[in-house]
Amino acid sequence: MHRTGSSTAISMPSSPSVMVSSTTNDDDGDLSVPTSMSNASLSWDQLRRQARQVENEIELKLATLSKLGASVSSPPSHTTSPDSIAMNSMGKPSQELETEELLRKLQSIITSMGQVLDRPSATPTNPSMIHMLERHKDILLDYNKEFRRVKSNIKAAQDRANLMNQVQDEIRIFNTANESGSDYYLSERNRIEGSHRMTDMILEQAYATRQDISHQGRMLRNINSRVGGVIGRIPGINNLISRINTRRKRDTLIMAGVISTCIILIMLYWLHT
Repeated sequence: MHRTGSSTAISMPSSPSVMVSSTTNDDDGDLSVPTSMSNASLSWDQLRRQARQVENEIELKLATLSKLGASVSSPPSHTTSPDSIAMNSMGKPSQELETEELLRKLQSIITSMGQVLDRPSATPTNPSMIHMLERHKDILLDYNKEFRRVKSNIKAAQDRANLMNQVQDEIRIFNTANESGSDYYLSERNRIEGSHRMTDMILEQAYATRQDISHQGRMLRNINSRVGGVIGRIPGINNLISRINTRRKRDTLIMAGVISTCIILIMLYWLHT
């Protein structure tokens, strides 16, 4: 998964504390933590290990959801059993709920890491810890984007599958010569209602996309305000920028003068020859 380097705000809601498992494993070793202990009472290393473990679990969940989306979008074969299709349909909501819970858990751990950095008397803060916290925030933001993308792909695949099923039903109904008039009108009504439901789902997706675009616009405005605040807090940065611009203009004028002189000399040489 591609992870961009941005330190913007996280869209997932944060919970005050998250219950952790009694044993946490990662590359650095094993860590035993009581299940009743909140994130606020954990040390920086413990929170960092929990964050890495939860990130690995989210990676696995996203991969599983991607496979489910691929199975939904692929056309069913003759050997595909109805039980397997039902299991895929039942497993998708549970996988989504588990992924959302892991995202909320990672958000809570990141919040606790920020609280630990705000207590310099308990934990000495250094630039590497701040960079690691920002990195975890960027990873969480990428996971949220990937999760929304996977959910959107699965939803689109389901809509296509439903549309194909409706088309097949229409073909079967059309080929049924003994169908009575009342049954035909009833089936037409059902198809119209299905079209209405699909239109409602498309409108919901459009509203969700609009909200995402509005959220991104607010994030960009916040970034601009933060950049302006940084420029205002650093003394002399405006003078430095103006000097750089003045030097660029001066260099441009010098180059223009040199080029003009060369052109004039070349023209004089051609006229005399």
